[in-house]
Amino acid sequence: MQRTSLTVLAAVVLVGATAITGCSSDSGETANGKTVINYWNWDPNMVTAMGACVSGFEKANPGYTVKISRYNVPDYFTKLTADFTAGNAPDVFQASGQYYPTYIAQHQIAEIGPLLKKSGYTNDFAKGIDPVTGADGKTYGLTVDWNATGIYYNKDLLAKAGVTDAQIQDLSWNPTDGGTFGKVVKALTIDENGKHGNQPGFDRKHVKTYGFQLMAPQDPNGSQTFSSFAGALGWKAGDTFPYPTEIPYSDPRFSQTMKYLRSLSDDGYAPKIGEFGTNTSVEDQLTSGKIAMMIQGSWDVATFSGNSKVNVGVAPLVKDSQTGNRLIQGGGDLEFVWQGSKHQDAAYKWLTYMTSGPCQQAAAKANPAFFSGIPSVFDSTAKQVAAKGMDISAFSSYLQHGLAPGANYSNGAGLQTAVVPVFQQYWEHQIGDSVFKQLQEKSKQTIGQK
Repeated sequence: MQRTSLTVLAAVVLVGATAITGCSSDSGETANGKTVINYWNWDPNMVTAMGACVSGFEKANPGYTVKISRYNVPDYFTKLTADFTAGNAPDVFQASGQYYPTYIAQHQIAEIGPLLKKSGYTNDFAKGIDPVTGADGKTYGLTVDWNATGIYYNKDLLAKAGVTDAQIQDLSWNPTDGGTFGKVVKALTIDENGKHGNQPGFDRKHVKTYGFQLMAPQDPNGSQTFSSFAGALGWKAGDTFPYPTEIPYSDPRFSQTMKYLRSLSDDGYAPKIGEFGTNTSVEDQLTSGKIAMMIQGSWDVATFSGNSKVNVGVAPLVKDSQTGNRLIQGGGDLEFVWQGSKHQDAAYKWLTYMTSGPCQQAAAKANPAFFSGIPSVFDSTAKQVAAKGMDISAFSSYLQHGLAPGANYSNGAGLQTAVVPVFQQYWEHQIGDSVFKQLQEKSKQTIGQK
């Protein structure tokens, strides 16, 4: 459920097996003598999922109790950094690829490789859902679940446009004419006079329903925008993996992809920046009929499968028109043990329990947005969602074929700040294609900052 680009969440929610104040994260003893393990995250879906695991953990480990605390983003990272400094951080915490390489460099994250080996740790996760290693090759954390993106679409709008479910499930693309993807986007776009984007007289300046979402990137690797399109052509969001030294933005495969995706907004097939303001979520854009299809994460399965307004389907990401290649970039909730924890053995027990079969089963049952890395457990989630009328076999196929690793950038927060505004300027035609070489150099400088 982790997103590469973190969004601001709602008010603080605090959930746990014991009463939680959120005022202090100092591990101590409860009145009945149990060791308290403090666990922090920012994701409400994760609170629900891992909250379902607490009773099982405490039953298997009667000497411990778990507190789960969730804080807003960006309050989460501000508080976490402050508590590192104060020596009062949580025993176990969630961190994203934008931040954890820095925490490792600051010696705030405990190396767990020796403990994994000593305890004989194993899990049954699918290929590509691996423990978290640092640039030094040592193991520092565990991936607790997995996520990826897919193409969500309004089934009713597809039917009205004459687009079949089979077509949407097998979209190919190229930067020259858009491939079958481009044809479907045009067919799904409707102006205020009822003309479709593939019909004569289509008015691109007065559009009622856009065929696709705004594709202006919101993060350096385009997790929900350009990554699958450029990735299908063979482009990668880094020169080396999983820790790039620069991002090859000057690669023609990238620049051609960006030019095509920007043309969707220019030609009226996708909205322009700021068109819907800040009060309309991307989910609302799909369910209200403003947009016919969009790229969203697996974490939105629970949102769309439970929606009574519209019938939503999900399809795999696009493949290259010539080669048939498809890039499925995986991610997940990444969990770590604090180096300064007074109860590292207890913290390790909770960390590894989160990936265990009993916890994965309980978490998946409690929240269908939790995608277990254990294939058999994920199958139960797929059945649970299917019972609500939504087929997520697109995601099942990802797990069967394996996930491509994402890139983790040193100074990831700085990289986000440095490049995203430039992408927006490009979308608004304030700068031209020559900016891609400059962006690559900027990525190298930012990633290399100490």
